[in-house]
Amino acid sequence: MMNSLLDVRNLRTSFYTYAGEVKAVDDVGFQLQSGEALAVVGESGCGKSVTALSIMGLLQEPGKIAAGHIYLNGRDLTRLSAKEMCAVRGNEIGMIFQDPMTSLNPVLSIKQQMIESLMLHRKLSKQQAISRGIELLKMVGIPAAGDRFYQYPHQFSGGMRQRVMIAMAMACEPKILIADEPTTALDVTIQAQILELMKSLKETLGTAIILITHDLGVVAGLCQKVLVMYAGKIVERGSIKALYYQPKHPYTWGLLGAIPRLDAVDNQKRKLTPIWGKPPDLLVPPPGCRFAPRCKYAMRICEEEAPPDFEITSTNECEQHLAACWLLDPRAPKVEHSMERSASL
Repeated sequence: MMNSLLDVRNLRTSFYTYAGEVKAVDDVGFQLQSGEALAVVGESGCGKSVTALSIMGLLQEPGKIAAGHIYLNGRDLTRLSAKEMCAVRGNEIGMIFQDPMTSLNPVLSIKQQMIESLMLHRKLSKQQAISRGIELLKMVGIPAAGDRFYQYPHQFSGGMRQRVMIAMAMACEPKILIADEPTTALDVTIQAQILELMKSLKETLGTAIILITHDLGVVAGLCQKVLVMYAGKIVERGSIKALYYQPKHPYTWGLLGAIPRLDAVDNQKRKLTPIWGKPPDLLVPPPGCRFAPRCKYAMRICEEEAPPDFEITSTNECEQHLAACWLLDPRAPKVEHSMERSASL
């Protein structure tokens, strides 16, 4: 889609180690429109954060984009120089990193860390940058913003540090905000507040959001579309309703099965179901479906040949729902998983 705000095509990011090439992101592609929220979900190590770092141009050695294109408003970011990417980062694309305590510099005040990007990208004077910084802290709900602006990260709670990170990421009103596990290590009340804040920013400023998380339970109220990643590949994609009501990949079933359900009538008896086994070694990924060694529905072809994307029929013709699973082949045995009948938003 040429009119997409962000268009990632056939992205392949590898880490070239002494032991060989680790294919951390393997042929990933998706589009993002202005004002849209996209969730990228999966277990730790599936390639979510590496995808985000590839978009931001923040990969460090031995990581490298091996193939593919990343178009931002039609401009290929993979072809930009380091200096040109510096003008994009923070200005057109902002990022909330996973741990605000390690992302914020502990020896610099919030003021020093916030005014830098405002003076660099927006060419504001120091006093203008200070006024804008205090305004941003107020916008993200930090009380006594005028005083707290001059404090240091250790003087803020975890939730307040995350709000500071959001304010810094939104300082130059970027077109895209990438949030990498923004609710990790926060209690459920603060999680809800952070997600509601991001939703408000999306609606008021029209910012597109990429939410990276391992928890499908946190995305329902914010995102319209979901990508499910496993071992560097997208195994299922679709609207949030399609993924919750009609999940088709066994890995998605596993992720949904690990979410506590308060609305289930048999909640007292129901146990969370773990996904047994471990992800494959991406130095030598299996030739077939990468989830096959952990899938109880795996067939011989799953171990021999990687599945294509099968399109799932949707009641809404505008919503595309794809899953890479041989169970969706017309010749495969029919498997009806209980998740399809009972998953609920």
